[in-house]
Amino acid sequence: MGLTLKLCLHIAQYAGFIVGQLTNSCLLFLILTRAERLFGSYRHVMAVFAFYSLVYTWIEFIAQPVMHIKQSMFIVMLDGPYTFEIAVGNEITCLYCSAFALCISLLAAQFYYRYIAVCKSEDLQKIRGWKLGLIFIPCIVCFVLWFACVYFGMHNTIEKQQFMRDVMFENYEVDISRESFIAPLYWSYNKDGERVLRFRDIIGSSGCTFILVTCFSTILYCAFKIYFRLKSAQALMSAKTRELNRQLFITLTFQTLLPFFMMYCPVGTFITLPFFEIEVGQLGNYVGAAAGTYPAIEPVIAIFCIKDFRKTVLCQRRKNRTGAKSSSGIPTTSFH
Repeated sequence: MGLTLKLCLHIAQYAGFIVGQLTNSCLLFLILTRAERLFGSYRHVMAVFAFYSLVYTWIEFIAQPVMHIKQSMFIVMLDGPYTFEIAVGNEITCLYCSAFALCISLLAAQFYYRYIAVCKSEDLQKIRGWKLGLIFIPCIVCFVLWFACVYFGMHNTIEKQQFMRDVMFENYEVDISRESFIAPLYWSYNKDGERVLRFRDIIGSSGCTFILVTCFSTILYCAFKIYFRLKSAQALMSAKTRELNRQLFITLTFQTLLPFFMMYCPVGTFITLPFFEIEVGQLGNYVGAAAGTYPAIEPVIAIFCIKDFRKTVLCQRRKNRTGAKSSSGIPTTSFH
């Protein structure tokens, strides 16, 4: 059963890689060719996220992590198609985990820009031109902090190898002492059965959880602020502007819900369950499958919820009376 589940996991990861290359490339093309008139400077933020999603799919493809929970410990084991020395593989596993942090923080940056454009438009000049790069600084900080939390707080040790040896061989037929992995062991038990807390591992996982909660809280705050701002300003908008904002709100809604169920909730649960010694065993691989397929699905939301993008992809663009292509009902004013 373990081999079958691992095979299904890798099939999902391969599919996520292939589809992710197609969908993100398509979205990036649409952003570069269609979004300038629609979104103005916001297209740069969209393009950065789409480009990074392409990079993330390669990192996911190389790592292809297998995940498991046993008592007070979870493990993320490198199981990709390439063979590395254990030390190098451990660092690649850390890179995979921190790449996840960069992915979700870039998504938060998108929402933050939308919040400034819709709710604080007087502050837009502060992030125009080269200053737009400033909103990506917190993303880099999240990446570095997550890498540090994983590298120093969840490092591969002999004790952890011994703790997981039997369960990893039984479920995945691997000798864990010869595999690259990261894993926090929150506590162990001494000969008297007393719990011995491992503060380095706990601090490492707590740091990752803090970053996760911060990113999701930022998205949630910005989403609600944008929603109420757009709702209160409906009467002041033209029909075309309302239509564009309706499309953007639908996109915003799905871009809030999808990562919650495919990234934030699974990863947060995976980190938290060992604190309560709740074992889900191989079901922990849902996290790897979801994180591997999310970058492939997310661009589809923007492609099909934004009317101009959708009509371009489906070749439904029509010509107006002058023979030029129409704007498909999208207003010519940009979204800042």
